[in-house]
Amino acid sequence: MFLKPNWRILTIGDGDLTFSYSLLAHHQITHLSASVLDAKATIMDKYSKNGIDGLNRLNANVNYELDITNANTWPNTLCGAFDLVIFQFPLVPAVKSKDAFNKAPNQNIVNRNLLRKYLLACFDYFLDKNGARLSYITSKEVKPYSHWQIETDLVSDTSIAYLGKQAFNYSLFPDYQIRNVDRDKQVKDTKGFIYCYSDVTQPESVKNQFTPFVFNQNEYCPLCRVGPFTSKENKQRHLMSKKHIKLATYQQQWFDFLAQQ
Repeated sequence: MFLKPNWRILTIGDGDLTFSYSLLAHHQITHLSASVLDAKATIMDKYSKNGIDGLNRLNANVNYELDITNANTWPNTLCGAFDLVIFQFPLVPAVKSKDAFNKAPNQNIVNRNLLRKYLLACFDYFLDKNGARLSYITSKEVKPYSHWQIETDLVSDTSIAYLGKQAFNYSLFPDYQIRNVDRDKQVKDTKGFIYCYSDVTQPESVKNQFTPFVFNQNEYCPLCRVGPFTSKENKQRHLMSKKHIKLATYQQQWFDFLAQQ
């Protein structure tokens, strides 16, 4: 994870706060504020191992009950205060009952909307207009995460640009507990990537840290991340494949959703 010690960093939705603690304890960060959706008591009850005591020992600022989708929960002290905002492995929990599932909105749309709201909040509220102005989303390249089109569709019709991705090295965060949402059980690490965004021109020293998206070139499919196609027939077969049709449907549903906002 590309970090500079002097950057002012805010973490969003850090469920058990172990990522924030590991970041502060092992990466010489001088200014970190952590945030989490739950109340302090809820975290202590939900997770037998959490980062609360460690962050307290390091005198870190922790913002409980901060909902990235609800501006009323954002403290004024966080406005324009940061160089970098980080959201680790975001996921809206799936509904559990069949009846609730039938009534629930499209989970693909729900998760895309969470990430879009996060990015808009970063650049409209949390990031210093004179700072580095960077936002990270760490996620996986397996479904359902890969179906959210993190690299292409989240920032449509905004001034925010996607810069590229970088592999997430879990071993550099020794106290970080990767968990399923709302479960007190660590899960096996799976390969993750850090997706980087900004709304200003970044220096080469920053841009060179990330691999740009290449599948938006001619003869590639940006939805399915495949190519180059070797012939028109090869491309047509792909466009008629079940995977492409499914992802194209998700994309159209997303754009229809945005048009209604």
